[in-house]
Amino acid sequence: MKRAGLIVLAVTLLWGTAYGGFGDLVASFPNQPASGTSTHYGLAADANYLYSYYYRSPYYLYRMRRSNGALVSSYRNPLGTTSPAYYFRGVSYDGTGHLLWLNYSARRVVRARASTGSMVSSWSWPTGSRYGVCANHTGTSGGNRIYTNYYTGDFWNHTTTGSLVSSWSLAFYSYNYDMAWDWNNRVIWAINYNNEWVYGIDPTSQRLLHSFRHPLYASISGCYGIAYWPPYVYISNSGGTPDEYIWVFDVPNNVTINAASMGRVKALFR
Repeated sequence: MKRAGLIVLAVTLLWGTAYGGFGDLVASFPNQPASGTSTHYGLAADANYLYSYYYRSPYYLYRMRRSNGALVSSYRNPLGTTSPAYYFRGVSYDGTGHLLWLNYSARRVVRARASTGSMVSSWSWPTGSRYGVCANHTGTSGGNRIYTNYYTGDFWNHTTTGSLVSSWSLAFYSYNYDMAWDWNNRVIWAINYNNEWVYGIDPTSQRLLHSFRHPLYASISGCYGIAYWPPYVYISNSGGTPDEYIWVFDVPNNVTINAASMGRVKALFR
């Protein structure tokens, strides 16, 4: 009986209840363009829309209803369609009606209007590649930091004009591209396209605080884009079956499940 009690505790900690808990898959719908080739990289969200970047000609960003993925509008990326202008990986919302775009080849972060894609400002870094970007906004106002990362596990902390504040590395983090800022739980969410784990990283302590795995990791693959709008994390995949989908996961405010808790739960079954 004691053993059974431990098993129930483990399930509750990891998956919550049938009504939705930390990491539960609650919805899914096709990405845009619905009949395109499988290459979606950046994903962003605001109060009404999802923004998905299609990394093939015509290099459009597709603006969809956040509730069901219905297409609202589309436009080209802010830099154009010639190489390396279209080499964007990360796309994130900044809380002020703008999207942050990260061009890894031109080494440039662009702020553009979310409604039209028109460029407002940009800044560059001197050397190296970066794939993901997000800003520590509050949903309805901008923040004071922009974070970038590279899939090798390196992070950079910048001011909103690009000045470098600090950097750090996480050994487990390899193969993560896009990032999203969760202002309620104060973490950066990132999706690993190699193993389909979702990580919640605290940029202040530079530690892993939360994690869960995509439940369909055995059949879907290539999860590159990630976005956040409370209480959900949105993930786009570009491989497997079904392909070119957006997946919606429940991430409540004040998440209490952390990596240490998961480690203790797993230890019960060794």
